[in-house]
Amino acid sequence: MRILHYSLGFPPFRTGGLTKFCMDLMLEQIREGHDVSLLWPGEIRLINKKTIVKNRGFEQVDQYQIGSFEVINPIPVSYDEGISDIALFTKDGDKKAYSDFLDTYRPDVIHLHTFMGLHRSFISSAKEKGIRLVFTTHDFFPICPKVTLFRNGTICSDAFGCESCPMCNSKILQSPIYRTVKDSSVVKKMRKKHRDEYLGEETDNHKNEVPIVASKEDYLLLRSYYESMLKMVDVIQYNSTVSKKVYENFFGRLPNQVITITHSDIKDRRKKRSYSDDLIRIRYLGSCSSHKGFFYLKNALDKLYSEKQNFCLDVHFEYKEAVYIQSHERYSYDELEHIFDETDVLVAPSLWYETFGYTILEALSFGVPVITTCNVGAKDIIAENAGIIVNDLSGEELYETFSGLTAAGLEEMNHAILEKQTITLISEFARTIDERCYH
Repeated sequence: MRILHYSLGFPPFRTGGLTKFCMDLMLEQIREGHDVSLLWPGEIRLINKKTIVKNRGFEQVDQYQIGSFEVINPIPVSYDEGISDIALFTKDGDKKAYSDFLDTYRPDVIHLHTFMGLHRSFISSAKEKGIRLVFTTHDFFPICPKVTLFRNGTICSDAFGCESCPMCNSKILQSPIYRTVKDSSVVKKMRKKHRDEYLGEETDNHKNEVPIVASKEDYLLLRSYYESMLKMVDVIQYNSTVSKKVYENFFGRLPNQVITITHSDIKDRRKKRSYSDDLIRIRYLGSCSSHKGFFYLKNALDKLYSEKQNFCLDVHFEYKEAVYIQSHERYSYDELEHIFDETDVLVAPSLWYETFGYTILEALSFGVPVITTCNVGAKDIIAENAGIIVNDLSGEELYETFSGLTAAGLEEMNHAILEKQTITLISEFARTIDERCYH
C-alpha cells in the first residue's frame, strides 16, 4: 500500500507528540512493507506566491528512508499562537498543483495529522480522485485557533459562539517576517514565553495589547471552513473518547473510529513493585502550568502536607515554593525506566481537554499506578483498579484521593496492572489503523 502522511515536518525541525506519533507510525508501516511518504508545509516565498509541491527525495529516519514532499507557499502554520487574519488562513492554493502531484504519486491512503498549513484544495482534490482520507485528532485546532480550548485557567466557556476568540487571538505572531524566521532560536523563545503566559496560573485577559482585527462571526466562519474539510474525510481516528466527545459537541457525528494511540518506545516492562507508608513518591511529568493541572495538584498537596508529611512530589522543572517538591531536569525516553523505578504513583491532573496523554501509557507500561482526571483521554486505557480517575475538578476529590493513598492500595493497583492492563505496541497499533481506517 502507498500511504501519504501529512504533518508539520521531520525532526529535529519539528518535535512534540504529534511529530513523534507520525514518525513512529510511518517507520512501522515501512517495516511492514508499505510505501510511505510525508507531505509537509514548507517555505513561504515573499515574491512568487504560486503553490508548488516539491519532491525533496528521501529523509533518513533511523535506518529507514521516508519520501519527502514540501509544499511551497502553504497556509502559515500558527502552532498555538492563534489566528487574526482569517483570509490568510482560508485562502486556497493551486488545486492543479495538488492534482498533478496526486496523479504522479498516486497514494492509496492519505493520513492527515493536522489541518495546520493545509489548503482545502488538497483535500478536495484527493476526494475527487477517490483517495481514502484519514484524520487523527491530535489537538483541537479545527475548533479553537489557539488549539487548546483553554482560557483564563479553565476550559473556554463560550467556545460555541466564539465570543472570546477576537480577544484570545489578538496577541499573536503572524507578520510576514515572523513567518520567515519562525524557527529561529529567538522566535522559539518568544513562542514559549507567550505559551507559558497564556497557559500559566494567571492571565491578564490580553488587555491593551493589539487591536482586534477579526470578529466572532469571522471565527465562526473559520470553524465552518475547517468543518468543511472534516466532512470530506472518510474516517476520523479519535485517539480517545475525550477527543470524540469534544469534536462531536461542535461538529456532530461523523464517520469515526476510536483507537487509543501509542509510540515506538512503549514496551511491556511491567513488574511487581513494593511500597512503604513512610514515603509515597508522587511523580508529575507535565509542565509548570495550569492547563496541565500543576497548580490544581499543588493546592491539593499543600493541604495534605499540613496534615501529614509522608510523601514527596517529583517534578521536571525548577520549582522551590514547596518543601515537599523535588525538582529535576527535563528527561528523555531513555531515562524513563530509572524515573519510574523512583516513582510510586504518576499523577496527570490536566484541567484542559487532553486528547490523549502519553505519560499515563508510559507509567502503566512500567507497572506504575496512575492518578488522572476525567479530562485526560488516556483514561480510556486504564484497566480496572489500575489507577484512579478524578471526576470532580474542584480540588477536594484530588485532595481526598491523595489523602487515602496507602502502600497497600498502591500494591493492589500494581497487581491490577500486572493482571489486567493492556500495553499496546506500535506494531499492534499500525495493524489496527490499517484494518479499521485504511480500508
